Amino acid sequence: MIKILTSEQIRATDQYTIKNEPVCSLDLMERASNAFVMKFLEVNREKRPVKIFCGVGNNGGDGLAIGRLLKEKGWEVYLYVVGKTQKGSDDFKANLNRSELYAILSDSKDFPTINESDIVIDGLFGSGLSRPIEGFYKEVVEYLNDKKCLKFSIDIASGLYADQPLPSDAIAFRPDYTFSFQVPKLSFFLPEYYPYVGEWQVIDIGLDQSFIQKQETSFYQTELKDIASLFPTRQKFTHKNEVGRLMVVAGSKGKMGAAVLSTEAAFRSGAGLVNVCAPKCGVDILQISVPEAMVIDGKGVNDIQVIPTSDDTVILGPGLGTSKKTLEAFENFLRSTKKPMVIDADGLNLLAKKKSLLKQVPKDSILTPHPGEFQRLVGKWKNDFDKLEQLSGFCQKHEVNMVLKGAYSAICDLNGHIHFNSTGNPALATAGSGDVLTGMIGGFLAQGLAPFDALRLGVYLHGLSGDQAVRELEMPWIQASDIIQFLPNAVGSVMNRCL
Repeated sequence: MIKILTSEQIRATDQYTIKNEPVCSLDLMERASNAFVMKFLEVNREKRPVKIFCGVGNNGGDGLAIGRLLKEKGWEVYLYVVGKTQKGSDDFKANLNRSELYAILSDSKDFPTINESDIVIDGLFGSGLSRPIEGFYKEVVEYLNDKKCLKFSIDIASGLYADQPLPSDAIAFRPDYTFSFQVPKLSFFLPEYYPYVGEWQVIDIGLDQSFIQKQETSFYQTELKDIASLFPTRQKFTHKNEVGRLMVVAGSKGKMGAAVLSTEAAFRSGAGLVNVCAPKCGVDILQISVPEAMVIDGKGVNDIQVIPTSDDTVILGPGLGTSKKTLEAFENFLRSTKKPMVIDADGLNLLAKKKSLLKQVPKDSILTPHPGEFQRLVGKWKNDFDKLEQLSGFCQKHEVNMVLKGAYSAICDLNGHIHFNSTGNPALATAGSGDVLTGMIGGFLAQGLAPFDALRLGVYLHGLSGDQAVRELEMPWIQASDIIQFLPNAVGSVMNRCL
């Protein structure tokens, strides 16, 4: 897991590395600038004019060093300094002295011409900024944002905060790429701030890993190596009843596709035996679509005689409907089991209709809302940082695990710790995609994985399957059944890369 640290923790890590490596701060800046240039050259193969805008702090020092290094590699570089150089940081001044040519900007009439073929690099402010950009700096950012060319930010976009909300009237640089030093910033994972991040990558600058591991945080980014160890295993004489008994309670008239997709995904994720509780109108559909499943003849959730056994793991909600009769049956069903279950879709909507039922949800269960379903459960939030606080608080209060679906899906355990998923793409925003995810999570949970592990594994592989599908089909969009089709490829790629 990659720890996501606050700005204060990042500064402390810098200082610890400088003191204990030991390395002087100017050499650490040079190391970071070299790492930035290497990543920059991976993205930009064709040499084009580069215009770097530098503040007078250490972010500006990085910008000056990057400009010098690019010049040494034969790039056409123009350096622009904004601010009073005499008030600059020591490392900024040292790199200014190493720079051959630069212009100092103090008035909008001095703004350089920027063409579409140019590349702009933002080095005005770093992650330590804690107040809105004002005055002439604001004019510079507005000018750069208005230009149509390729743009990069060093570590974090100027004006964007790493770990707190951006005021509604504040301005920040809008890059196409951000190359962040050593660890990602929390704001990178939040949809509200995507315009100020663009595509981002973390570059290793050799900060002290032992110090980083000692830092306390509630936020993490999931890595491939975290997932590889979670796969359920089977013994030679394993029986189907020993590798996952799953009950899928799903479907209603016109919504049987949700039940089909969840059931198929559960089987493909390794569930050994799946019973489906579906309405009478869906029996033939399920028997034809998923012949491996055992369908309880016409006994959907509205038939309260359907009770899971102690061996059954339950998926509850896809395509279920939210009628009064279904709500009553849903309540009775919740009382029938204390084993952690997976609740999705209309199961979540039923909980939102009658929030007192949250007390009946078994401890350590898994909830899988998209933002709209989450809002119905918790109400509106002020901003995306507040949304994360609500997510953490909800999981702690109700002792559940939850994935808040979206780009960088936020996966929260019952202690309130949040792990951001690193797989997936916009093509997964398609009808039925959530039903597939629910089936996958249920399949892993039924095989004996701890609920939070089943949730992390399901979300990661769901996203990776979508990535595989987009790549292999060579299309920017897919349908939900493609996710199931490419799940074996995703599993194989994880296992092969971790052997």
